[in-house]
Amino acid sequence: MSLADEFVERRFIVFQCCKCQHPAMEITTKTALEDNSDGSTKFQIETTCPRCQATDQFVINNGQEGEISASVNSGKVAKVANIK
Repeated sequence: MSLADEFVERRFIVFQCCKCQHPAMEITTKTALEDNSDGSTKFQIETTCPRCQATDQFVINNGQEGEISASVNSGKVAKVANIK
Protein backbone atom coordinates (compact mmCIF):
# COMPACT_ATOMS: atom_id res chain seq x y z
CA MET A 1 0.00 0.00 0.00
CA SER A 2 1.39 3.41 -0.92
CA LEU A 3 1.58 6.44 1.34
CA ALA A 4 -1.12 8.21 -0.69
CA ASP A 5 -3.56 5.35 -0.01
CA GLU A 6 -3.41 6.07 3.72
CA PHE A 7 -4.57 9.69 3.38
CA VAL A 8 -8.29 9.35 2.69
CA GLU A 9 -10.84 12.15 2.86
CA ARG A 10 -13.19 12.12 5.87
CA ARG A 11 -10.67 10.28 8.08
CA PHE A 12 -9.08 11.89 11.12
CA ILE A 13 -5.40 12.37 11.86
CA VAL A 14 -3.95 13.00 15.29
CA PHE A 15 -2.45 16.37 14.42
CA GLN A 16 -2.98 19.32 16.74
CA CYS A 17 -4.87 22.34 15.42
CA CYS A 18 -2.61 25.40 15.31
CA LYS A 19 -5.42 27.72 16.47
CA CYS A 20 -7.39 25.94 19.23
CA GLN A 21 -5.06 22.98 19.97
CA HIS A 22 -7.78 20.39 19.30
CA PRO A 23 -5.86 17.08 19.13
CA ALA A 24 -7.15 15.86 15.74
CA MET A 25 -7.88 17.23 12.30
CA GLU A 26 -10.17 15.85 9.60
CA ILE A 27 -8.67 15.16 6.18
CA THR A 28 -10.99 17.17 3.94
CA THR A 29 -9.25 17.35 0.56
CA LYS A 30 -6.64 15.29 -1.28
CA THR A 31 -5.50 16.89 -4.53
CA ALA A 32 -3.05 15.35 -7.01
CA LEU A 33 -0.40 17.89 -7.98
CA GLU A 34 2.23 16.33 -10.25
CA ASP A 35 4.29 13.21 -10.79
CA ASN A 36 7.69 12.84 -9.14
CA SER A 37 10.75 11.52 -10.98
CA ASP A 38 10.35 8.17 -9.14
CA GLY A 39 6.87 7.69 -10.65
CA SER A 40 4.93 8.53 -7.48
CA THR A 41 2.32 11.28 -7.46
CA LYS A 42 2.62 14.32 -5.21
CA PHE A 43 -0.60 15.17 -3.32
CA GLN A 44 -1.69 18.22 -1.36
CA ILE A 45 -3.63 17.26 1.77
CA GLU A 46 -5.93 19.80 3.40
CA THR A 47 -7.18 19.29 6.93
CA THR A 48 -9.91 21.04 8.91
CA CYS A 49 -10.35 21.28 12.66
CA PRO A 50 -13.75 19.93 13.76
CA ARG A 51 -13.84 22.41 16.66
CA CYS A 52 -12.86 25.82 15.23
CA GLN A 53 -12.86 25.05 11.45
CA ALA A 54 -9.26 26.23 11.00
CA THR A 55 -7.51 24.66 8.02
CA ASP A 56 -3.96 23.50 7.42
CA GLN A 57 -2.25 21.77 4.52
CA PHE A 58 0.83 19.75 3.68
CA VAL A 59 2.22 17.72 0.80
CA ILE A 60 2.76 13.96 0.71
CA ASN A 61 5.21 12.28 -1.66
CA ASN A 62 7.02 15.61 -1.62
CA GLY A 63 9.69 15.03 -4.25
CA GLN A 64 9.66 11.25 -3.78
CA GLU A 65 7.43 8.47 -2.42
CA GLY A 66 7.13 8.55 1.36
CA GLU A 67 8.23 12.14 2.00
CA ILE A 68 5.82 14.41 3.91
CA SER A 69 6.32 18.18 4.05
CA ALA A 70 5.81 20.32 7.14
CA SER A 71 2.32 21.81 7.35
CA VAL A 72 1.79 25.38 6.19
CA ASN A 73 0.32 26.73 9.45
CA SER A 74 1.79 24.65 12.27
CA GLY A 75 5.14 23.72 10.70
CA LYS A 76 4.81 20.16 12.04
CA VAL A 77 5.09 16.97 10.00
CA ALA A 78 2.12 14.58 9.98
CA LYS A 79 2.70 10.88 10.66
CA VAL A 80 0.88 8.09 8.83
CA ALA A 81 0.60 6.09 12.07
CA ASN A 82 -1.65 8.86 13.46
CA ILE A 83 -4.41 8.41 10.88
CA LYS A 84 -7.53 6.92 12.49
